Amino acid sequence: MNACKKLMDPLDEARSVLSAAQEIMVLTGAGISAESGVPTFRGEGGYWRNKSYEELASPQAFAQDPRLVWEWYLMRRQTVAACRPNRAHVALADWTAWRQGVTLLTQNVDGLHEIAGSEVVRLHGSLWVNRCIACGLERDDRRTAFEGLPMSPCCGALERPAIVWFGESLPREAVIAGFTAAFQAQAVLVVGTSGVVMPAAELVKEAANNQAIVIDVNTEDDAVPAHIKLRGSAADLLPRLLA
Repeated sequence: MNACKKLMDPLDEARSVLSAAQEIMVLTGAGISAESGVPTFRGEGGYWRNKSYEELASPQAFAQDPRLVWEWYLMRRQTVAACRPNRAHVALADWTAWRQGVTLLTQNVDGLHEIAGSEVVRLHGSLWVNRCIACGLERDDRRTAFEGLPMSPCCGALERPAIVWFGESLPREAVIAGFTAAFQAQAVLVVGTSGVVMPAAELVKEAANNQAIVIDVNTEDDAVPAHIKLRGSAADLLPRLLA
């Protein structure tokens, strides 16, 4: 017997896994949008007006100074409005248009998946949606500047960004969709996330515990419990993986 069994190329192995799976969960994070020029607002340099991401993205910060928080989110809208989906977003959109049994979950709030044409489950909300703090009504809002603070058309109460902040729970519908996908998946494709942000990281662990094969696409090593690790640019790897 030949003891030197030839190993399959990781990209070919990942293609084989995705091809064989009937149910697939895809989870994307900030890394996929960073290639479109969207700042991550985390880690080194993640400050704005001497305040960290954590200091701005919280209910407490909004209650204390809603104008300051909205100014930060409007700045983010202006930045993201100039960005376009990259080849990774487009590859996922093209693939999910014909591939049955795929649930695409995203931690991103920038909307680039939707612009590319994908249907997504937004785990952390949307940068382009306002929520009434009184009744919870949500509405799309593409404005990048306000004359004053945005007020809800339903009851005249103040609106906030419809984004999950520190200390808040994920939307119930998104959690149900996420765990359903995790329990049913035979394969998981993780793109551009560190694998430490909870509870999204828990979805990958749940799927792996249920015998799903996890494929991790990232530019660097991370905490994703992956069986197959593809290291490099998502914009380069996903078109080749999903072709």
